[in-house]
Amino acid sequence: MKKIIALLMSAVMALTFILPCFAADVDVSRPAKAHLAFGDDGKFTILQVADIQDDAMLSGLAKGAIRQAVEVSKPDLIVLTGDNIAGYSCGTKGLAKSALKAVMDLFEDIGVPVAAVFGNHDDDDTPYTKQEQIEQYESYSCYVGCAGVVCEKTVNGNTVTNAGTYNVPIYASADSNDVAYNIWCMDSGNYNPDEKIGGYGYVMPEQLDWYTAKSNELKEANGGEPVPSIAFQHIVPPQIYRALKEVDAGTEGSVSYAGKSYVLPDGVDPKTNWLSEAPCPPNIDFEPGYAELDTMIAQGDVKAVFFGHDHINSFVVPYEGVDLVSSPGITFHSYNDSNRGFRVITLDKNNTDSYETYTLNAAELLENGSASDKIALTFKNIIDAIVNFFKGLWDQITHG
Repeated sequence: MKKIIALLMSAVMALTFILPCFAADVDVSRPAKAHLAFGDDGKFTILQVADIQDDAMLSGLAKGAIRQAVEVSKPDLIVLTGDNIAGYSCGTKGLAKSALKAVMDLFEDIGVPVAAVFGNHDDDDTPYTKQEQIEQYESYSCYVGCAGVVCEKTVNGNTVTNAGTYNVPIYASADSNDVAYNIWCMDSGNYNPDEKIGGYGYVMPEQLDWYTAKSNELKEANGGEPVPSIAFQHIVPPQIYRALKEVDAGTEGSVSYAGKSYVLPDGVDPKTNWLSEAPCPPNIDFEPGYAELDTMIAQGDVKAVFFGHDHINSFVVPYEGVDLVSSPGITFHSYNDSNRGFRVITLDKNNTDSYETYTLNAAELLENGSASDKIALTFKNIIDAIVNFFKGLWDQITHG
């Protein structure tokens, strides 16, 4: 009897994965009501802004670069792909709210529709929850996102919440109700609450259940054909290490991850793609971390998954018919390099099997900006040079 009771208790403990998901009550009417549509030329342009990751005082350089990026790319939609604020530098709700206000006030003034997903730092070490942040996002008229799917996972008393998974339909024209393209906005979480596994977050199974149902709904309305789509999230899927090329340790330009070395795969242009740090997906031994991309491949609608998270990477690599697209960060507050910037994606209604994409360099944008932008950039470069000099000097002293 004691063994039976022990087995039952073990089963109960195993079910401490509490996964309430409110998929049945998902309301995605806000993105639909925005009625984003292809232009008369059949094109639709998206500006991806990754990893702003600033504190309560948004950097003037970031503001200037964002304004210039909008001026150059003339987007129909801006997508913020997580770490939109740095929660860890906003210890109170007031500071976090001020940080998000600084970001969204800028976009409200710019006047281009905005969608957003969360990153691992948006609610990191701040009491300002994702649900509260969504309410603040929705207070802006430019914001076309919504709360969407909300899921929670609790393991050993540690709880994480994924919120803000939804889709943004792109209609064939301003006066059409036919969905010609679709954008998936996925909350990839922040951190895995399971201490035995740890690592970064991932898209939960209940989010994928909703995605599959919604994808099938769109497919049915499209005469049985999958609606061509792209997805945006913060954290790179684990399959990135199946898509990269494994090489010998010490190979020039390689990055190291889990005891192995990688470079960009053959055929990827190193002039427009770069791998400057090891991508940081969910831990690769955690099987549900793989499920998202596998599910999308099975559905057959997603052409590419766009993400940020790894600030100094920028590449487009194929994986089983889906492109994995890393975009550079724009932050002037956290770590980055001279390649900080933006990604521009152009969709074509007349050729939905492919898309065009390129990056905009923040420093080049600021050089072409206002006089104050140029002065601020020069000052920032001088400060960075001084800091790097003393870092190098300290490394020589401490490491011989």
